[in-house]
Amino acid sequence: MSTQVGSNYILGLGNTNNNINLQSMLQELVAAQEQPITTLQAEQTQQQAYLQTFSNLGSQLSQLQTSANTVISDLTQENPTSSDSSVATVTLDGTSSPGSHILNVSQLAQGQTWVSTNGFASTSNPAATENGVFSFSIGNQTYSVSVNSSTTLQGLANSINATNSGLQADVIYNGSTYNLVLNTPTGTSNNLTINTNNTLALFGSSPIQNSQNALLTIDGVSVNSSTNNLKNYIQGLDINLQGTGATQINLSYNTNQLTQDMQTFVTNYNKLLQTVNQNNTYDSSTNLAGAFFGNTAVEGIMSSLQNSFLGLFNQTKDQSINSAMSIGLSFDANGNLQFNSSTFTQALSQDYNAVSNILNNTQNNGIMNVVNNTISNATNVTSGSLTTAENNVQNQINSLQSQINTMTANLQTYQNNLVVQFSQLNTVMNETQSETNYLNTLFNTQNGSSSNGG
Repeated sequence: MSTQVGSNYILGLGNTNNNINLQSMLQELVAAQEQPITTLQAEQTQQQAYLQTFSNLGSQLSQLQTSANTVISDLTQENPTSSDSSVATVTLDGTSSPGSHILNVSQLAQGQTWVSTNGFASTSNPAATENGVFSFSIGNQTYSVSVNSSTTLQGLANSINATNSGLQADVIYNGSTYNLVLNTPTGTSNNLTINTNNTLALFGSSPIQNSQNALLTIDGVSVNSSTNNLKNYIQGLDINLQGTGATQINLSYNTNQLTQDMQTFVTNYNKLLQTVNQNNTYDSSTNLAGAFFGNTAVEGIMSSLQNSFLGLFNQTKDQSINSAMSIGLSFDANGNLQFNSSTFTQALSQDYNAVSNILNNTQNNGIMNVVNNTISNATNVTSGSLTTAENNVQNQINSLQSQINTMTANLQTYQNNLVVQFSQLNTVMNETQSETNYLNTLFNTQNGSSSNGG
């Protein structure tokens, strides 16, 4: 803190003829009273650094939790593939089970195609000569659009599309004229029936392309579908038929991605541990402690995280994959988490479900489950132990600021009083000096007169 004192308050304070520098005395007295404030400000700066360190810890815990949840997602996320994407493509659309399935597609679903038998010179040519309707049915559902002499060919197509009937209307140029083309949704149940046609676009009695359903077998089971998109015909899968032929659908877990995400989790854990260790120290030479030194909240969080890797899982007879170590997780002498990817992948190939149960299970006591719950509890915005620890540091900062404000106000009052007192003293000293100068002058004058007279 810097307090303004001296010549800004008193001009000429401290006459050098008196050999007393009142200005310097005033500054020294104020500086002495200012020292406790400086000490508090230094302590506040340290507490603010502690608060930032706690905030950084919270960010690292969040990263660790994210990587734990990613592992959980990997464990339950199958990776579906199709051996021939020209026959079918496949995506996951829910929970499915690993395995293989054979698709044999003999026919794709398609809709009807109707083309107007008369052509138009332009898309902006009138499509009707008077008020009327174009009424049609798709399956059992009837739709209708109004037309008049202002309706153009393109306008008619747009109005049909606006019914959201599934009937797709387009204007196609054949090199000399424009024709209205109508395509129905796939499947024989979605055929087009034109009920009333008060337009100039004429259609024959039958489409140029007939509708048909998709015909295929799934693992030998016959399937007849009005669409080429098969949802949940195999549980949790969305199959899109692309052509005829055979393909094999394989459902397997992405163990390569799982292994990579396990390594990311371990890396994030060790970064967290390093941050805690770096800030859990005490320097006896400076009497300065790290932000986490002796902090029970941080100790409790780290203890819970470490304990999540302990104990046995899959406690059934003759089960060798039953611990963190059995899937490649262990601690070194410094508490760093080690990951042996070879051991992990070997355990996956031996018994995927056993590995999954160690990391994530329905009892919510798998390693990743415990890590996730520990961090959620610690960072809870109202009751989390880390949140409470951060609030305590913030309260300390606020308390120091309150003390600084009070002492600063008192210092200002003290300084103002000194200015008044020293100003009065300066006046007295100047008056005294003037009297002294007068007497000296008088004495010297008299002394000189006596010498001349003798």
